[in-house]
Amino acid sequence: MKILEKTFEDILCKYSELIEDGLIFKGRQIIKFGRRIDILFEDKFKRELLVELKSGPIKDEHIGQILSYEGMLLSADDPTIRIMLIGTRVPPNLQKSLDHHGIIWKEITYGKLESFIKTKNDENFLSFFDPQDVYYKSGKNIEESEIFISENIADPKYFDSNLNIYFMNFKNLDEYKSFKNITLNDKKEHEEEARLILEKYHGNFNHNHFKEIIKLVDGPYPYEHNGKIVATGRWFGNLLNTPNTEYFFKTDIKLINDWLNVLRNNNIPIEKRIEILQEDPYKIRGIKTGFITLMLYLLDKTNYSIWFKALHEGLQKIYPEIGNFNSKGIQYILFNKKAKEFLQQCDFDHTELDWLLYRKFKFSK
Repeated sequence: MKILEKTFEDILCKYSELIEDGLIFKGRQIIKFGRRIDILFEDKFKRELLVELKSGPIKDEHIGQILSYEGMLLSADDPTIRIMLIGTRVPPNLQKSLDHHGIIWKEITYGKLESFIKTKNDENFLSFFDPQDVYYKSGKNIEESEIFISENIADPKYFDSNLNIYFMNFKNLDEYKSFKNITLNDKKEHEEEARLILEKYHGNFNHNHFKEIIKLVDGPYPYEHNGKIVATGRWFGNLLNTPNTEYFFKTDIKLINDWLNVLRNNNIPIEKRIEILQEDPYKIRGIKTGFITLMLYLLDKTNYSIWFKALHEGLQKIYPEIGNFNSKGIQYILFNKKAKEFLQQCDFDHTELDWLLYRKFKFSK
């Protein structure tokens, strides 16, 4: 089955409270200021509300379209007219852009639509939603709308041509929602505390500072299990497990501070730093690319990704061109570039990458 834009429009025309309270439906597909308007309402303050509707995620070009409308309204006789952009997904980066331009927007997901229609027991509209456990895909043209049965959600074959759709569907899973709503906030807070320690004591670290950093970033983190919040296990496991970190804690503190000075030296290309820190005189027993890139990530997560074999193999399933993991600094450049490309394309936060590629999508080769 398909959820077409017309169906989305039908629902909102009948149930305008999904948009905001007090709306009165005035018309649909009408011409105003020389442009066709999807839906026209009157709000509770007697102002006209022009709704531009998109069945699927809002895209850059949609903002341009709304700005064009806005330009027409500036010269209109009635300055109280409002414009709203509605989509089934509004990516966070575009939310910021819309807010910056003062454009009203609303995200009404397919899940919210279905839940609302169920509360109304509207058999007509319920017939457009599959009663099975499915996740709706949108994001291309309306004619291409389709659904995926839930058991296909973790099948890597969809990566080749449906990357955005694959992860859009994934965001509807309860497991991801639990991670997003419960685990992620703690993870961000702990990583920020670790970053502040790295910044505050730069050049004057002692072993206890690093014990605190590892304690912060290695969990355990809370998550929902059988309706209860639990916190067990360690976040990175072997990456920060003994004996690797034990060697680090027994290393002369001067060497550790020198090691960190090299790590933070932006005059040295990042690929070269990764190599230098694994060679004499800076080499610390047990410390490899995973620990090095974790420290880089904590200092500047928008520019650096955590990198170790399991994460690399997860990303390799999406971008085979990164090749097999070889722990070389030059390969990290490609991994980091593709990791940032993946996060931007699928609208994930930098803090989510290690969970997505390792804890959730740990594919066999």
